[in-house]
Order: sequence, then structure tokens, then C-alpha cells
Amino acid sequence: MTAPQERGASGARDGATAPTPARDIDVSDGYAFMSEISSLLGSTYESIDQLEELTRRAQGIDLTVAELNLVEVVGRATLHKDAAITVSEVARALDIRVPSATAAVNRLVRKGYVRKRRDPKDARRVNVELTRDGEKVLRLHVVFNQRMAEEVSSGLSLDERRVLLDGIRRLEQFYARAQRKQRDYLRKTAGQKGGRS
Repeated sequence: MTAPQERGASGARDGATAPTPARDIDVSDGYAFMSEISSLLGSTYESIDQLEELTRRAQGIDLTVAELNLVEVVGRATLHKDAAITVSEVARALDIRVPSATAAVNRLVRKGYVRKRRDPKDARRVNVELTRDGEKVLRLHVVFNQRMAEEVSSGLSLDERRVLLDGIRRLEQFYARAQRKQRDYLRKTAGQKGGRS
């Protein structure tokens, strides 16, 4: 058993970041409320990104966030199920084009996290599945996400959990819509530039 870590002046254990104290925001002040949400979302995204990067490095995982998402899509579709997923289905799940998905899958094959196999029932179909290394990465990723969800929802009543879930779903829907609009805009402007001589 180890001795408890000393707490610094902030009250946090040495080497740990103290949780940001809840600021008393007047939620009826639209500007203050929106400003606080924007600030919290920005710092939360940055913290998640940095922690995932540190975790990947500590575990010796040489994957980008996009590659990790692909591993998760393949694993959720196939692991412990009598199911298969193709590159086209991976592309659909990630909302990317098939050539991009093909290139990403091929990179992960080279890195040893996924493999491609001909479907025994249909030789035209090529399935993507996780290797043992891919399964290990997926387990680490799932545990990380479960811990994050537990921390966020700990101590909340059922009604508070529903409100939290609803807010996160709205946020996800906003980002998905904004992403589609941006992609459509980029495709449209690329098409217009390509048509000029």
C-alpha cells in the first residue's frame, strides 16, 4: 500500500489537475450562459484529446483519433458477434468516401490492427475484422470512454441523467449537421473550381 499523495495549495493531489470549480453563472443571461458553454466545450475537447494522446503513447499505440474511430466501428460491428463489415460499410459508418475508408483500412492492415478477408459465402465481398492488437486497442478505448461516462454521471439522479443525455445528443446532432453542411460546401466549391479553366 502506498502513502497518499500530498495535496498542493490548490487542494489537488500533486501531479493531478484540480477540477475546475463550478462558476456561478446567471443562466438567464444568454451571453454569459453561451460563453460558459463555449468555454467548457472547448476545454473539455482539448482535455479529452490530450488525455487520449497520452494514453495511446503510454500504451505504445500508434493510432490517430480517426484510426481509433475506425477500429471502434469494426469492433462494434463484429466483435463477439456472428457479423461482418465491409470497407463500404465502414465508410458509411464514419461518413467518409469509400476510397478514404479503403486507404485508412489499408493503413491499419499495415500497422497490424485489422485484417481483410474474403467472405466465405460471397467471394466478391471483402470483410474487415480486428486482429488481437486491434481488440486490445478497442478494449482500452471502451474502458476509457466508460470511465469518462461514469465520472460525468456519478451522483446524478435519473432525471438529471436524462437531461445530460439529451444535451449531449443535441450537441452531437449540431456537430453532425454542421459537418454535413461544411462537407457539402467544400464539395460544391471544389466542383466549381474544377469546372473553371
